[in-house]
Amino acid sequence: MTSPTEDASARPNGLTLSTPTYRVITRTGLAVNGVLHILVGIIALLVPATALLTPDVERVGALRAVASNPGGAVLFWVVAIGYLILGLWMLANLLLERHRDVTGRRRAIMIGRGIAYLALGAAAVSIAIAGRSSPQEETGALTGTVLQLPLGPVGTIVFALVTLAVAVYYGLKGWRRGYLDDIRLPASSSGRRPTVLAGRVAYLGKSLALATVGILALVAALLPTGPAGLGGHLASLALSPFGPLALALIGFGLIAYGFYCAARARLARL
Repeated sequence: MTSPTEDASARPNGLTLSTPTYRVITRTGLAVNGVLHILVGIIALLVPATALLTPDVERVGALRAVASNPGGAVLFWVVAIGYLILGLWMLANLLLERHRDVTGRRRAIMIGRGIAYLALGAAAVSIAIAGRSSPQEETGALTGTVLQLPLGPVGTIVFALVTLAVAVYYGLKGWRRGYLDDIRLPASSSGRRPTVLAGRVAYLGKSLALATVGILALVAALLPTGPAGLGGHLASLALSPFGPLALALIGFGLIAYGFYCAARARLARL
């Protein structure tokens, strides 16, 4: 006969999923994250051409200009739904039995990632909706609206600094090959080398993309140019001599990381 204390300790502290179900859901989440990175990379590649074809694009905002096209609107809606789902799943992970004993640091990271995914989803929804309005109307893009609030620039500076810190983290993880702790390398040497190289390129590519976004957000906060905010600075970058090259590096970096995430869905240590 067990004591009340033993009964209490034996009770699960969270929701329980079978190991196969958990693995399937987790691998699916990694694959979805990979697809979203590829789509965001495509959006980055579309920005230079869209900026050239959109009148007064620096006021309208580069992302809103992309979303004003039918194909661009679909991209943003898919990205929005995907990130909202990922954010909810990341936060729901904390309720699972298998995560009841995770460290405080790991729990904080999971919460931070969940909130970040939800914020990205909300931003994509805002841009997709703003893209439906006439370019002559005031933009409703998230960053532009936030920058007009009394504490908007401060919040944007915090966002920029956090983004830059995350960019450094991804860069160091890629350079030091820390990502190898997350995956099982293929048994054959012919498969290992491409996997290691792909991981390094993916992490360094995402680091470059995040660093660029962080710098743009910092510039948008310190040198606001109107309601377009970050989108306006992104348009200015696209129209600059080296802008298309920078956005191509961002786009291909995100796409590379997306394909790595898709591969990690199969190779992940679970």
